[in-house]
Formats: sequence, C-alpha cells, structure tokens
Amino acid sequence: MKQIRDSYRKTGRLHHAYAVLGDRSEVKEELFTFLNKDLKFPTKGNPDFWQGEFNVLKIGDSRALHENHLNKPVKFDRKVFVIFANTITKDAQNSLLKIFEEPSADTTFFLILPSATDLISTLKSRLIIVRGDNILNAKSATGKYKAGDAEEFLSAKIGKRLTMIAKITKDIKDEILTKSDAINFLKNIEVLLKERKNLLAIEDLEKAISYASDESPSMKVILEHLAVVL
Repeated sequence: MKQIRDSYRKTGRLHHAYAVLGDRSEVKEELFTFLNKDLKFPTKGNPDFWQGEFNVLKIGDSRALHENHLNKPVKFDRKVFVIFANTITKDAQNSLLKIFEEPSADTTFFLILPSATDLISTLKSRLIIVRGDNILNAKSATGKYKAGDAEEFLSAKIGKRLTMIAKITKDIKDEILTKSDAINFLKNIEVLLKERKNLLAIEDLEKAISYASDESPSMKVILEHLAVVL
C-alpha cells in the first residue's frame, strides 16, 4: 500500500487496476484509510464505491463486475471497486482481463489477494502488484491451517503427509473445510519454501496452486502429488 500512497501523493493519479497482496483484514484497513483520507473518497454511503468478498471469484461474479463498471459515476468523479478473494478461477480471470484491457477512465479496481501465484500472466501484465504493509510471513500465516501445519507437512515423511492429505480431503468432502482452506494451506507452505529459497519446490507448488484454483480440481490428486515431490 505504501507504493500506492506514495505514487498518488506525487502524481495525483491512480492506475486502473491493482492487486494488493496480504492478509485480507489488514489490507482492508490500509486500503480504506487510503481511500478515505488520501483520496477523499468515502467507503460508506457512497454510490460510486463497490466492494465484494469471495472465497472463490467465479465467472458469473466477474461478468457482473463488467456490467457494473460500465455505469458512470453518480456522485464523485471516479468509481472504485474493491474485490476481496482467496482465489480467482481462470475463466473469471479471463473475464476480468477484458475489463482491464479497455478500462473506463474513471474507474479503479483493487484486487485483494493472499498471493499472486495463481494469477495468469496476461492478467498480471494489466495489474500493478503491490504488497500490503503487513505482508504474511511464515509466523503470521493465517487460515484454518496455520504455519505450523505447513511446517509439519514439510518435515514429515511421505506416509504422514498422505495421512494429513486424507484428512484434508475428507474434511472438504464433509464440508468441514472448503477448497479455499486447502489452497490457503498450500500458500502457507509456499511462504515457508520461499523463506528457505527452495526454488524447484516452489515451482511445483505454484503449478499445484494454479491447478487447485480451477473450477473443479481434484484436490486429492494435487495434494498427493505434492506429498511425493516436495
């Protein structure tokens, strides 16, 4: 967020689309402070401000955003969209790409995401990607699976890893966990691998997170593969 604040204070302008990476609640506080205080753009009672929170942003959601963003501002000279999502399906990303390729001059989008790992390259190229001021590290990783679970998984032998995976997939089937919880678990592992600079393992994990973010992935197959290769 500091990058956005500093740039706006120097130029008085915003890019049409940002991806802000970090913990949802912390980034929300930072972003809303920027909008209200720096931009003088209220986040309450403002017809030109829109926010939505999603575990998984799907194609229908992005199409609705596309239609909404075509409307002209009502009260202010701009519109601001804030989208919180744990993951975005590839179909939804391609739909967002159509918005960002020809953005309205009076509209700014903020995508708040835990990580940019599962963003397709064409969408990344249309975004300015910044980190929240309190970006996650291994000790602050959040979600139903904590950093300790990621550490336990990486330290375990294959047999124990498979036991952990069996529990995760059963909990997803029983609706105790969601697919987003499993993806957050993988992202916590990613944080640890980046701290350890394990580049080969990071590549495997990034591919797995990308596959897991598809509309109907087999989490069991993805997780079992990682149990073997990490």
